[in-house]
Amino acid sequence: MGFLDKLAKTLDLWLADEEAEDVNYQKGTDFEKYVAGLFTRRSDYFAISDWTRDNHDKSKGIYVESNTNPDLVIRYKPTNEKFAVECKYRSGFYRSQKINGPVVKWAAPDQIRRYNAYSRSNRIPVFVVIGVGGSPKKPATMFCIPLGDAKYPEIFPSVFEKYERDPGKTFFWRDGMLK
Repeated sequence: MGFLDKLAKTLDLWLADEEAEDVNYQKGTDFEKYVAGLFTRRSDYFAISDWTRDNHDKSKGIYVESNTNPDLVIRYKPTNEKFAVECKYRSGFYRSQKINGPVVKWAAPDQIRRYNAYSRSNRIPVFVVIGVGGSPKKPATMFCIPLGDAKYPEIFPSVFEKYERDPGKTFFWRDGMLK
C-alpha cells in the first residue's frame, strides 16, 4: 500500500468519524427540540428563558464556554421559579459489565461536575431528561432525573426506573420537582 493509499484510508476514517459526530449532533438537536416542545405546549405555565446554542468549531479551535451549560433554562410562570434541563438521547440501553444489565450512559464525569457547578452558581436545580429508543423526535422511553440522583456517568435501573415518564406528556412542575 503506497503513501497515497494510506492517506486516502486515513482520510476515509476521519470523515467517517466526522459524519458519525454530525449524525449524533443532529439526534441531540432533534431531541432537545422534542423536549422543548413538551414545555412550550404549556405556554401558560412554562417559558424557555435560555437555550444553549452549541456554537463551536472544534477544527478551528473555537470553543464557547456556555456550551457546557445545561441545554435549557425553563421558567415556571406561576411562581417565576427557574430550573435547568440537560437533554440526552440514546438509541438504546448500554449493557454494563458492573451489573451485567442495562444502564444509561449519559455523561462524562467532567460534564457532571460542570452541571453541578452550574446548579450551585445559578442556585437552580438541574434535571437530566433522557430519551431512549424510538427516535429523537419520538423516544420510546423517557426519564426525568434530578441531577443529584444522576451522580455517575452510568445510571442504573434502581435510579432511572424511579423517574420514568410518559414521553408524550407535557412536563409538570410541583414543589421543586419536574415530572
